[in-house]
Amino acid sequence: MMKRLFLLCVCMGLVMVTVVRNGFTQEDKIGQAAIEAIKAQMRMAKGIDVKFVEKKESLIPDFYLVKLLVSYPDRDVPVVIYVDKTGEKVIMGNLFVKGENITRKETGQARARKIDLEQLEIDKSPFRGTAGAKVTIVEFSNFQCPFCMRGWMKMKEVLEKHSANIRYVFKNYPLQGQAKSFDLCEMAAAAQEAGNDAFWAVHDFLFTEEGQNLAKGEKNAVKQKIEQILKDKGLDVKAFQAALETGKARKRVEEDMALGARIRVPGTPTVIINGDFVRGVLNDRILDQYLTK
Repeated sequence: MMKRLFLLCVCMGLVMVTVVRNGFTQEDKIGQAAIEAIKAQMRMAKGIDVKFVEKKESLIPDFYLVKLLVSYPDRDVPVVIYVDKTGEKVIMGNLFVKGENITRKETGQARARKIDLEQLEIDKSPFRGTAGAKVTIVEFSNFQCPFCMRGWMKMKEVLEKHSANIRYVFKNYPLQGQAKSFDLCEMAAAAQEAGNDAFWAVHDFLFTEEGQNLAKGEKNAVKQKIEQILKDKGLDVKAFQAALETGKARKRVEEDMALGARIRVPGTPTVIINGDFVRGVLNDRILDQYLTK
């Protein structure tokens, strides 16, 4: 009777046989079969991770309901699929019983991927705004990314309006394989050794039309311009030069890049607000959600 009921009530996707590697326990086989099936079905790109969450008895005879979490760079998406108790058969799709979508009910909602702020090593990086502010914005950026420059124009407006409630933290994330992008980040990191004000003087210059044009030329011309900016503002030019010569600035950039790789930063600009990856361009609506919490 139950089998006939499911023939009437179940609307499912493709049933597939999954090959599971030898060496897993029976418990492991269930989770592994689910993970391998979802990876094959979704053709996952680099930077996407799949984790087993739980399994429990399902309404389909001899099948478990298996919950997985697919972690994209910016969000976690829960997924439910069904694996038989041998770990050899997988059913993907929606299970309906008397018109109710049981799979969707069990799955739940996607959510922004959450990062513990301590993982972001904020104290190592230059910031604007107020330390201990209600909202902490961490941005992975670089000075040869036009989208980063446009994002910074918007961020300046945000900081002008909400400086008392926001701490904005900059992380160097140069373009992979592009030496000039790394060089610009390295010089900005060297300026940080001369103080927080020195870093922002260089940062703001590099994100101007003049700075962008100069950055297209020789590295030494950019270095000389930065030295002049620091000198004109009465800042420590020697600390900047020493950070470049000793490799201290390079190490700072490499640390930011390693951090970005650990938390799977997909590219620039990447904005993280209070530990939440934020998709798209930061706007007032998104910001208000955090300021009014």
